[in-house]
Amino acid sequence: AKPLLSVVIPTYNYAAVLPRAVESVLAQLDEVSAELVVIDDGSTDDSRQVLDGLLAAHPGRFRVVHKNNGGASSARNLGIREATGDYLIFLDADDELVPTALAALSAHLAAQPQTRLVIGGHIAVSAAGKRREHKPAALPEQPLERLHAYLLDKRLALSNGACAMHREVFARGDYPEAFRSAEDIPVFAQALAHYPCTLLEQPLALI
Repeated sequence: AKPLLSVVIPTYNYAAVLPRAVESVLAQLDEVSAELVVIDDGSTDDSRQVLDGLLAAHPGRFRVVHKNNGGASSARNLGIREATGDYLIFLDADDELVPTALAALSAHLAAQPQTRLVIGGHIAVSAAGKRREHKPAALPEQPLERLHAYLLDKRLALSNGACAMHREVFARGDYPEAFRSAEDIPVFAQALAHYPCTLLEQPLALI
């Protein structure tokens, strides 16, 4: 059956931390309607061997797609095409989902089926291991006010891994492959400007 949620992990040379990200998702897949897809963007480290080991340890539990290196946007865009769920979560390869993230998202979407962008909280983890919880700011009702809060006032912060976007959002445009960084800003902006958005205050990811 078609899953409700697709977690996409784009990765490039993150072999050392990739198992942590993958296993944080796999631990939750049996609880909800969800899938995991890893997009390897032409890694030159041991990522292929690490992913082969994870596939062997968890047969049939997730998919890996290898591609030539094209940058973060191209990896995310391939993830959109490979994923089959209605809502996509892009988890960076050096981050993790919190253990209750997918269940919380599923419950939220059941209660708010109209939403096309769910903005969750996250926990920032420093290199020394110190943690700080960040809750999403109040969400303005009007699209122009939401854009102002996100792009200009910086009051509204969105983090990959702590947001879920309906695939309808990408009908207006994929991640810009000409961008070498900050490729998520135009995608988040078009979601805030054109689609119903909701807040989920609990943390969804360790960033």
